[in-house]
Amino acid sequence: MATYLFTIAFFNNKLINMCLKPNQKSQLYSVAAHTMRQTGRLSAAVALAMLLSVSTGTASAAGSNQTASAVTVVIRNKTISEVLETLKKSYGYVFYYSSETIDTSRRVSLNVKGQSIDNVMKQLLEGSDCTYSINGKKVYIQESKTKAVKQQTKKPSANQRKLTGSVTDATTGEPLVGVTIQVKGVPGKGAITDIDGNYSIDVNNKTELVFSYVGYKQQSLTVNDLGVMDVKLMSDNEVISEVVVVGAGTQKKISVTGSISTMKGSNLIAPSSSLTSNLTGKLAGVLTSTSSGEPGSPSDFYIRGISTFGGRTTPLILLDGVEITANDLNNLPAESIENFSILKDASATAIYGARGANGVMLITTKNGQENTRANINIKFETSLQQPVNVVEFTDGATYMKTYNEAQLARNPNSSPRYTDKQIEYTESGLNPYVYPNVDWYDLMFQDYTVNQRANINVTGGGSRVTYYMGLQANHDTGILNVPQNYSIKNNYDRWMYTFQNNIGYKLTSSTKLDLRINAQIGNTTSPNKSFNDIFQSIYTNNPVTFPAYYPNEEGIKGIKFGSSYLDVGRYYTNPYAEMVNSFRKTESNKLNISLNIDQKLDFITEGLSVTGLINFNNFSEKYFTRSLTPYLYMVDPLSFNPEDPTYFQTQLLRTGTDYLSQSGVTRACNNTFYLDARINYARRFKKHNVTGMLMYMMREYSADALPNRNQGFSGRATYDYDNRYLIEFNFGYNGTERLKEKRFEFFPAVSLGWVVSGEKFWKPIEKYVDFFKIRASYGIVGSDETGTAAGAPHFLYLNSVNVTGGPGFYAGYLGNEYHRGGIINSYATANPCWERAKDFDLGVDIRLFNQVNITLDYYNNKRDRILMKRASFPNMLGYGNAIPWSNIGKATNSGLELSMNWSKQFSKDFNMDLRFNYTYSRNKYVYVDEPDYPYVWQTNTGKPIGHVTGYIAEGLFKDQADIDNHADHTLLGSTTIMPGDIKYRDINGDGLITQEDQVVLSNYGNLPRVQYGFGASFRYKNLDFSVFFNGSGKRTIMINNIYPFCANDTNDFNLMKWIADSHWTEGADNSNVEYPRLGVLTTQIANNMQPSSYWMRNGRYLKFKTLEVGYTFPICRVYFSGDNLAIWSPFKYWSPELSYNSYPLSRTFNLGVQFKL
Repeated sequence: MATYLFTIAFFNNKLINMCLKPNQKSQLYSVAAHTMRQTGRLSAAVALAMLLSVSTGTASAAGSNQTASAVTVVIRNKTISEVLETLKKSYGYVFYYSSETIDTSRRVSLNVKGQSIDNVMKQLLEGSDCTYSINGKKVYIQESKTKAVKQQTKKPSANQRKLTGSVTDATTGEPLVGVTIQVKGVPGKGAITDIDGNYSIDVNNKTELVFSYVGYKQQSLTVNDLGVMDVKLMSDNEVISEVVVVGAGTQKKISVTGSISTMKGSNLIAPSSSLTSNLTGKLAGVLTSTSSGEPGSPSDFYIRGISTFGGRTTPLILLDGVEITANDLNNLPAESIENFSILKDASATAIYGARGANGVMLITTKNGQENTRANINIKFETSLQQPVNVVEFTDGATYMKTYNEAQLARNPNSSPRYTDKQIEYTESGLNPYVYPNVDWYDLMFQDYTVNQRANINVTGGGSRVTYYMGLQANHDTGILNVPQNYSIKNNYDRWMYTFQNNIGYKLTSSTKLDLRINAQIGNTTSPNKSFNDIFQSIYTNNPVTFPAYYPNEEGIKGIKFGSSYLDVGRYYTNPYAEMVNSFRKTESNKLNISLNIDQKLDFITEGLSVTGLINFNNFSEKYFTRSLTPYLYMVDPLSFNPEDPTYFQTQLLRTGTDYLSQSGVTRACNNTFYLDARINYARRFKKHNVTGMLMYMMREYSADALPNRNQGFSGRATYDYDNRYLIEFNFGYNGTERLKEKRFEFFPAVSLGWVVSGEKFWKPIEKYVDFFKIRASYGIVGSDETGTAAGAPHFLYLNSVNVTGGPGFYAGYLGNEYHRGGIINSYATANPCWERAKDFDLGVDIRLFNQVNITLDYYNNKRDRILMKRASFPNMLGYGNAIPWSNIGKATNSGLELSMNWSKQFSKDFNMDLRFNYTYSRNKYVYVDEPDYPYVWQTNTGKPIGHVTGYIAEGLFKDQADIDNHADHTLLGSTTIMPGDIKYRDINGDGLITQEDQVVLSNYGNLPRVQYGFGASFRYKNLDFSVFFNGSGKRTIMINNIYPFCANDTNDFNLMKWIADSHWTEGADNSNVEYPRLGVLTTQIANNMQPSSYWMRNGRYLKFKTLEVGYTFPICRVYFSGDNLAIWSPFKYWSPELSYNSYPLSRTFNLGVQFKL
């Protein structure tokens, strides 16, 4: 039978202490109410009545002669429980007892007529080891002293021992009175916490205790070898109990007034070694941009888009309170991350002062839990990756025919480069070495690659020590098709090991020490060329000039790479030879160590504490290269006879090397030292909740002889009344070494919140909208990284002079002594200052039907004092390269963010979760220092940051008359304009097409204005399923830099299939062609290669990002997952996220197994 324990869940400790005398506290626990069994909890009225009666009444001793109303009970063979229920219903008595004290299932018979309750109880408990006391209508049944003495002297079993501990609120740390502690699987055995939240209970190593309390989530813990077990219970009201990580601390979500988005680390788990590539669409307010599909390459991400220009635009990233780089974040395993917090407005970021102007991303790694056994999680995955959406090029014969067409289209009297016989032999494959038809992509890259990932982590803790240790190993291989028997093994091969070790230790009940270590060790082999260069070489080499290699001949070592004469002593570059003949090995190490100490100062005043954090972050990298100079060959043109197509001879063009050359080792390193100290205060006075924090920080980054340093003070104060009316003040007082004067500046922020749903007038609609909060913030944040991306000097107050870097001259008696004068590299900035951001945010947080969470934010960010060059200073002033800098730029950024989540537990076996995020961002230059342009459309002021400019294309010229009647286009570089060339609008009407006719074609460029994501997950019994889509909108791609043929001093460029399929052709219907008239020289097509609306494409897309299906068996979970499964976009030429020459994105199919021990 269950233990029915009385729970005082409706009073705080102060009320109890006022009502009870010290010797009466013990009467409130280790007793149970019969009514609790019927209703599941005591009503507030009953609990209050009991509390007051115990504090003011006098309990009689067992067997007292207390007289009351006459009681008549005539029963036969009824349980004690039924007798007590009869007395309650008939006479209003309330009985308090524990099922461990009395066996209420024992049957008795009574025949009592007109007697006192005292006599009834004597007969009822006769023969038991129980005694009783009566106070009015309340009857307390307790264990007799004789039985208690017997139990105390009874010899315990070898494994039995007394476990003690306390139970507190996980959020506030306050003790919980009356928590039920039940021994799982042993009916009737348990305990209850006392007035101070303490308890004791007999256990053994295998005992599992279940902690239950009204309004809190139930928690089960195994005792193991613990002697003390302190337990923290979480409220089951997520709105009230949920805690979010904020700047330099945590806050209850209900009291947060700033704009903060949070997400669990588990939501970023995907079959990819690039964590940042999984951010797209997952968090409202975060815009991402991907530039490469190379394994481990990070994506760029921006919080609320881009708000400035010329300086840093990316956010501050903090791992457990310490700054890291995007590459560091990219290598973190999602399994080690507890949660993400994105701080977006000034109220949330002001605490970080100068470093938080572009938003802050806080990553918190996992911690162990107190008093839990070691939990071991092991995961292994193997995945197959297949490149998708790659550029498709034409075959050799099509290339030759199209080249001839382009040649004759510009010069009808010329002789075609490729004869019909050459085209025929190439198309038929007569001899692929003499008439090559090389598919460079197919030759140089594999169709797929196989990667592996493994993760093991251990978490647990005792009463004093908690720990989390995790190790992840990623093995990523590339798609290069490298010869297996060649002397250089240079396919992309990356091993990355990430180790996370978090240990917490309670030195005393008020002192806690946390040690966090993150180590990243990388080992990578690859060609000594960037992957963009390798993919670019496919575009810059056509399929017919030479083969990749010739067959091996006896006596010749190595590979006979193909090439041909470019000029005297110069040869075409063979992309295959360049790829396989270079090697680079890179080893990197990252060690991030943090030590945090937290000391409570409750002996001074309750809620006061101090915290200190010290961090050392060291990075080192070394690499060396190896290379071979390839032997280059070509076909002897006199050795081939079509009658005998298998025979030909080669001749050596260039002698290579037979042995590897190896470079020395190149090393690079940097280190960061960080220190902060905080005074914290948090205390609740009835309905008033007050918190405060003051922090000093110092950071030193060193990668060269002179380190970069900054320091500052910051603080936060919050107040809320009854979780309804909220106010928060944050400030940063930060210094920078970039300035000589006014190094320190004050940056304040204030925010307000109103939980409308807490008001009485909200009650009628509470069942529909159970939570509604309005919040607003305004603040000023500074940035000392202004102008850095545009080339501004670090120390703005210094003149930089090169005393020997100026113009040269001859001097001396004979005029034969050469000297160089000085030159000014940069002038000191006049009155330099901080860049400043004025940030406003208005948001609402809503929960519908206790299931649907909605967050909506509007923001407006105004930047001023942006450092930029004085572009309005003309060259005639003689500044040369040393154009002065000034803090005069201005910009603004505004937008909307929407986040929705629906979560429902339909039954014990079935739950579902749906989520949606949407971000819209719009920015513009408010003021940019510019030359005095003759036309307003030439300026950037007033236009969006990242806008696309170019000529307005009015189609293609139809004929010569159309050309003659339009403005002159020859100033754009083409010697002759012909039908089929692009026709541009003469904006200024001067009869000439020049740069003065370029206008804004699109308000947005490659970085999207809109980004969104939506997904669903459900679990039914042992089956789980999740899916996620993301997309981008209001995004423009400009492709004017794509043109075939047209070699200036290199091989003729390759021909993309979409150009061959749809280009302007003499005499054809050219109304919807995708490419204008072709040419074979850049001087012939220069007019067409200008940025214009003709080349502007819609870059929006919707991606089927991830899919995962899993099934949990008794010993493990097996799952299948996929990444980058499909994409839908109006842009069809290649992946809309990347450039044509980027390492392609891969479709991933992954199989994994997970063990929990």
